[in-house]
Amino acid sequence: MKRLFRILMPVVGVVAFLGVMLLPTACNTEACLDSKSSIMTVGFYSFGDSSYAVTIDSVSVYGVGQPADSLLVDTARISSFQATLRSDKDTTQYVIRYDQRNLNPRYKRDTLTFVYHAYVKFDKAECGAIYNYVIDEFYYTTWQIVGAEMMTDEINNQDVENVRLYYYVPE
Repeated sequence: MKRLFRILMPVVGVVAFLGVMLLPTACNTEACLDSKSSIMTVGFYSFGDSSYAVTIDSVSVYGVGQPADSLLVDTARISSFQATLRSDKDTTQYVIRYDQRNLNPRYKRDTLTFVYHAYVKFDKAECGAIYNYVIDEFYYTTWQIVGAEMMTDEINNQDVENVRLYYYVPE
């Protein structure tokens, strides 16, 4: 029995040591489950007294002056889209292109312009930091969009709808 104890004791010690070393790592990963990106959600709605979510067919969305390919949506049927703001600038623009064939080319594009200031939000030490954005001004063209509103003036890593775009929808 003493011999078995002498053989198992080092094994138990190593297992206990590894368990203690891995425990803080497991706790830290659970603490960092929130999104690390501040992403804006833009939803499409009908214009009128009883506004409701709508889906628009054949829409493309892309950024203006982005450093890389900024095509977010490529001729799709959507009711919302998600986009980021640039941390190295104070203005970001997105174009919504309506790809329906029967539209006059003049009315095929609306532009959303966001003017903002960014700030760094530090989370827990093990989770790092993220950029959040406070919207100072919001502009949009009205070729197809009838109205728009900012639902929140801060873009952060919370999963909320930040912007609503309103369109005329025949009943």
